[in-house]
Amino acid sequence: MRPIPNLLLLCTLLSACSGSSGDWRADAIAAAEARMRGLINNPAATFSHVDLTGDSVSGQTCGVVISKVGIFTKEVRFIVYIDGAGPYVEPGLGSSMSQADFDWAWKNDCVNEGYKG
Repeated sequence: MRPIPNLLLLCTLLSACSGSSGDWRADAIAAAEARMRGLINNPAATFSHVDLTGDSVSGQTCGVVISKVGIFTKEVRFIVYIDGAGPYVEPGLGSSMSQADFDWAWKNDCVNEGYKG
């Protein structure tokens, strides 16, 4: 990872561990977005339709990441698991996961768990 995504992730983790009265869901979403920015190597990436499904131990953040790639803007779905698995991004931003595998994970871990995005 590059230094900026590492710094974003560190700040998010420190915020989550600071004992503040912050919402664990907001902290988990912020951490997931930081991990996605690191994965796609774009600190300027933006997000939409982000939702957290499951609980604070075995949940996941699901949504859409929007990133500029050359002259194109790509929008792909992503999944980041609270337990540390992933992040996984739909093929189109350098993912090694097949579309079929991603679609299966999206259906089972996002849609079937209550994703409303």
